[in-house]
Amino acid sequence: MFKGLFFFIKQGWKYDKRYIMWNILSQLVNAPLPFFSAVLPKLIIDELTTQKRIMFLIIYVTVFTGYVLTARIFSSYFQRDGFTRRCQVAAEFDNDLHRQLYECDFENLESCHFLEMQEKAKKFLYCNWHGFGYLLDCVLNIGGYIIGLAGVIAIIAMLDVWIVILFVLFSLLGAYIDKIIKKKVKKMEDTLIFDQRGWSYYSSLFEKAEYGKEFRIYQVGEWLLNKEREFFTRANSTLKKQNKYFMISDHFNALFTFVQQAVAYGYLIYCVISKDMSLGSFSMYISAITAFAASFRQITSSLVEIRTYDMYYEDLDKYLSIPKNIRKTGNNKIKIKDHVIEFKNVSFRYPGSSLYALQNINIRINPQEKLLLVGENGAGKSTFIKLLLRLYDPTDGEILLDGVNIKTIDYDNYIKLFSAVFQDFHLYSFSIKENVAMSNRASDEKIDCILRKVGLGDKIDGLKNGINTSLHKNLDEQGFEPSGGEAQRIAIARALFKDAPIVVLDEPTAALDPRAEFEIYEQFNDMTTCKTAIYISHRLSSAKFCDKIAVFENSHITEYGDHDCLINNNGKYSELFNMQAEFYT
Repeated sequence: MFKGLFFFIKQGWKYDKRYIMWNILSQLVNAPLPFFSAVLPKLIIDELTTQKRIMFLIIYVTVFTGYVLTARIFSSYFQRDGFTRRCQVAAEFDNDLHRQLYECDFENLESCHFLEMQEKAKKFLYCNWHGFGYLLDCVLNIGGYIIGLAGVIAIIAMLDVWIVILFVLFSLLGAYIDKIIKKKVKKMEDTLIFDQRGWSYYSSLFEKAEYGKEFRIYQVGEWLLNKEREFFTRANSTLKKQNKYFMISDHFNALFTFVQQAVAYGYLIYCVISKDMSLGSFSMYISAITAFAASFRQITSSLVEIRTYDMYYEDLDKYLSIPKNIRKTGNNKIKIKDHVIEFKNVSFRYPGSSLYALQNINIRINPQEKLLLVGENGAGKSTFIKLLLRLYDPTDGEILLDGVNIKTIDYDNYIKLFSAVFQDFHLYSFSIKENVAMSNRASDEKIDCILRKVGLGDKIDGLKNGINTSLHKNLDEQGFEPSGGEAQRIAIARALFKDAPIVVLDEPTAALDPRAEFEIYEQFNDMTTCKTAIYISHRLSSAKFCDKIAVFENSHITEYGDHDCLINNNGKYSELFNMQAEFYT
């Protein structure tokens, strides 16, 4: 139960110590208020109904109002400034978490199980939109209420200890009912998380311009809206069931509060009528009883909240311990130069799958060699690239770099050997220059030169801010929306800018017409003369630029050689090549 508390204290102390201190001081400042609110009005009323000493009345009023004023001023500062610090701590934590997501094994980001765990972790972190650190607030609130409760219990105990016992019993009974209700609610959470994820996915589709064209052309609006409705209807139905349980809890607690107040008022009125109690004492006991009920209710409610969300701490712990196995496997350093890459008996299955995406792959890629990967969709070409780039490690076999298993090489050092343009590449809402250079520093002249080499010179010249023009309009109204071909050229420019010795093109020219694609490959071939290049393309005209061709079929490499050799074999490659050639003859 306290693991979650220690987690938030640790994070808060790590990023901003005052965040924790201000929370504690806020509770200490406010904790005595119930006691003062009960005792000082009694003293004032007793003074007014007996001796009426002006000096005493002034002292009582000054002490009471002065403390309330001071408490409110300090409390406001601690709470407002504390909230600002809480937001900063949450942002710093998110930033660290994003670093972990960036450094974790790529397979996690493609795992449905990981996404489920992520949502459960957020349940603990943000407690159903209560915000980061809500559980810490609950714990500190308990501390503040306990301090205040001690004072009012001392007051009530002077009246009759059995009233205190009665109130405690009713409060504990209310807490027990709350606990049962929260357990029932928790059982519904997994279903709710799944439906909310689906709802979030479908609702986000309507906000993205990249989907808008197809939605309109295929007139899928109502269909998608109905799919969205299915998820939010189920989610809201679950929420409705949960709220019914919460209402039961609220009704029981309202009943217990009614009984408490009825007993207290009845007993106190009897004491006043029988002349055993002054009006001032009546006021004090009523205030103390009211404060007791409220404080005890807050304590038990906070404890139930802590217990409820603490159930998700295990998921958070797993989430924060996202595996980084690939980064931990080796620390050997290599030089950024030409290397021989060899796949030896490599087989691979995606996590959770019983089918092999690749089987018994044996291939050698020599320095400065141009290799074309050919095959129908699902044959294993992109999986081959993922293994080469260590997005995944082989299930069986090994990948060697100059005879050394790549698992023994420092991951970041190994990745410096590669630049890549994937079929599903992304451009970001940065400037064109930043999209090419990314985090690296470069002169405008160098960036401009590369962009012109890939055929974007005229476009750059036509933009008011040249290479400093932002891409897209979501962060800059003056942003530039590239066409499919322009976007691919920018992505290729990014790969060339990195100037790595091995370049991978995973069918990045799919949106280009054959002539434009041929021009891109011709330019790219000229610019990678002294580099190793690996291509994936369904248009086999790119074979002209390649030294070797590997044909993938049913997770195996079934043919390997140069263009002329494979044409003469009359195998799969020859079939695919001749099939395409018919369209250009």
